[in-house]
Amino acid sequence: MLITFFALFPLMLALPFGMDIFVPAVPSITQQFHSTDAMMQMTLNLFMLTTGVIQLWIGPFSDAKGRVLPALVCAFGFTVGCLVCAYSQSISTLILGRIIQAMGAGGLLMLGNAIARDLYSGDELAKVYSGLNGVVAFSPLLAPFIGAYLDVYFGWQSTFLILLLIPALVITVYFPILGETLPHARRINITGHILNRYSDIIRNKTFLLYTLSGCFGMSYFYIFCTISPVIILKLLHLPELVYGYYFAFMGASFMLGSILCAAVVSRLGIYKTCLLGFMISFTGGLWALIWHCLYGLSINNFVYPMLLMGIGGVFNMGAGGAGAMTPFGHLSGSAAALSQSMRFLFAGFIGLIIAHFIQSVLPLAVPAIVFSLFGLFFFIYEKKHLIVKLTSKDHSFIVH
Repeated sequence: MLITFFALFPLMLALPFGMDIFVPAVPSITQQFHSTDAMMQMTLNLFMLTTGVIQLWIGPFSDAKGRVLPALVCAFGFTVGCLVCAYSQSISTLILGRIIQAMGAGGLLMLGNAIARDLYSGDELAKVYSGLNGVVAFSPLLAPFIGAYLDVYFGWQSTFLILLLIPALVITVYFPILGETLPHARRINITGHILNRYSDIIRNKTFLLYTLSGCFGMSYFYIFCTISPVIILKLLHLPELVYGYYFAFMGASFMLGSILCAAVVSRLGIYKTCLLGFMISFTGGLWALIWHCLYGLSINNFVYPMLLMGIGGVFNMGAGGAGAMTPFGHLSGSAAALSQSMRFLFAGFIGLIIAHFIQSVLPLAVPAIVFSLFGLFFFIYEKKHLIVKLTSKDHSFIVH
């Protein structure tokens, strides 16, 4: 299992590092290209939207062609995207590079999860997933420090060039250690039925509401990520080299929320954990709103409320992701891909909306309040569709 985790590490690393290491350099790139904050937000928002779309395709493609070929294609795409970004001379070229980069990063993330499902099941799969998810939580704690240092001392281009280590690791670590994990006998031909399958899944009310919970949770982290360089570096004029310290509050909330969620869901169940997540996020959003109204913008009223919004968001992501799978057996892989894709698409769409309004903590506080209230309302109103129990005997989900 340790060898598997080591081999899959670079596949899981591409997406979070591709997002987080670049963020501290956003203000300097904006200045160099004589661009606007809203236009620079496109480099982040289109990255998320592309990631959401590519995951709907790469899953079925890898089920038909195996894991090695898609991994090779995605690693190549990520490499091309990094190079286009690093040598771009305009904001439009940078955006194009980010889209290509996201196609590779999103595909590698999905393949990492799929390969783990090829090799393990039950408790062993849960352990592997826990370790792989730790990679995602690890990124916001480290990547911004690296990105800020590289931008200050070597220029923003270096934040993309260093990412070339990831596809190199995919080639030198993943391929030799694991290779192909999906034998021909288990492959499924790609047909037009895929769209019908996704359509059937999304019409399921249990899936839709629990996925909405996950969408709300992910949006808090993404909003914090996108507005943090503007608030911390441009509006508050804090040194870029300390940016990583404040960005780490997001990573800390993710890690703490993951630990607490695992303990809470085993006691309260999936449904009540989501309700608790909404209440925690609402408290964090309200805290940020009141603090802003009383004292205006400050670093403290940006990062400290994020701890609560982040913990609540993880509750909604973790329990919501589990709840979304409950109505499905053999379609759980497709349901997982669709649910995860919808999270990225929702976050990217929210990013497009707030791109022109980054002047305070309100683009983070208001969505946390509104989404939490919507979540509480729909979950209470549709309670009969959402009561889910995790049985300790077989670790399966049952909808009552």
